[in-house]
Amino acid sequence: KHIWFFTVGRKYRVPGFLATSFEQNVAIEFCQGAWNPDNKAHGAVIWIVDVDPAGENDKSKICQHAGLVQSSHFKGEKEYLFVPYSVFTVKDVKLSIDPTYNTPHVIRLEAAHDNKLELENLPLAPWY
Repeated sequence: KHIWFFTVGRKYRVPGFLATSFEQNVAIEFCQGAWNPDNKAHGAVIWIVDVDPAGENDKSKICQHAGLVQSSHFKGEKEYLFVPYSVFTVKDVKLSIDPTYNTPHVIRLEAAHDNKLELENLPLAPWY
C-alpha cells in the first residue's frame, strides 16, 4: 500500500517506536505473524536497518536514538528499539511480484547517527 514512499535516497522519520531485531529468524517470524492473505493491499516486508558498524568499537559513533532492550517478551529476540521520530534513509528496495511472507519486499534502511542533526521537517512514514 505504501511502497511508493520507499524510493532510494529518501530520508524520513518514523513517528512511533520502531522495534527491530538482530536475529533474521525473529524478523521472519514477525513477518509471518503479521501477514494477512485477505488484505493484499499490505504486502509483506522484511526491513533491514543498518547502523554505523564503527559504533561497536567507538562510542562516539553509536546510534544515539536506539538501544538494546534487555528484557523482551520473546526469548532470544535481541530487540533493538528506535525512539519515536527516528530518521532513516532508504538505501535499497527489492520489490516482490507476490509479497507474501515467503517472498516479501525487502527494504534496506540506514539509521541516522543522531536525530538532532537531521532536519525536523522530514516526511513522516505514511503508515502512522
